[in-house]
Amino acid sequence: MTGSSILPNGLCLLPPRQACAKGNACLTCDKFATDATFLPELTTQRQRTAQLIEERQNAFTARTGQPMGAGNVWLAGRRQEQDALGRIILKLEQTRLADGPPQAVRGAGVDAHTHGITRSQDGS
Repeated sequence: MTGSSILPNGLCLLPPRQACAKGNACLTCDKFATDATFLPELTTQRQRTAQLIEERQNAFTARTGQPMGAGNVWLAGRRQEQDALGRIILKLEQTRLADGPPQAVRGAGVDAHTHGITRSQDGS
């Protein structure tokens, strides 16, 4: 996979001469791919996100007397990350149980096919 950037939780498949406009939204980007070798990092990321949400909720409640509402932009973004991580981890665990080489998956919520990624990983 020439031209890809290695991330802590997967790979960015954006061609090297193109700029990323997503910022840190890799989990839902169609240029993000990962496989079961990244499961430990993805699981840790999901746990840290849940812990961060809980800490921020507690701080917000202590400051304002009420929890953050569902319409809070920060909370909505973290919930989207949690959801994406959950779907990616579930898919990777399902593909890991299947026979054959590890299967790559793209960002959660992306309907793009991964057959091009998996083909380049196994050399066919």
